[in-house]
Amino acid sequence: MVNGTTPVTIRVLSTTKDENGYQPTTEQKYTGQMLEKNGKYYVMYTDSGEESFAGTKTTIKWDQERVLILRSGALEHRQEFFKDLVDESTYKTPYLEIPLQTKTNYLYTYFRKGVWHIDLDYTLSHDGAVYGDMKILIEIEGVKS
Repeated sequence: MVNGTTPVTIRVLSTTKDENGYQPTTEQKYTGQMLEKNGKYYVMYTDSGEESFAGTKTTIKWDQERVLILRSGALEHRQEFFKDLVDESTYKTPYLEIPLQTKTNYLYTYFRKGVWHIDLDYTLSHDGAVYGDMKILIEIEGVKS
């Protein structure tokens, strides 16, 4: 444990539905740190995936009604989820900036059998055109020592 944090594993399952139907689900796994402060939960990890975005730091902050995902580094993005919220954001890379709109259709956070679950369903749009319906399941589990 570092600075009051607990080591965790993070599993992210992502599915996109576009005009052709649902695409295959992708899965990513990370290790990071979690802490609870004033009734809100925080998970921090560093992306080790795509070479161009490796080293990007991600923070997920949540409570029962709201989820905030912050990315900083090679990729900059702030995305907020709250039932029926339309979040305006800019996805920034070293190469381009993309204005996005995220409409939260469904959000559910719960803790069961030692695992946090963040279940998100949202519609992602770019310049008013729907990119697709997204389903994200984030599972956060403490590392067993």
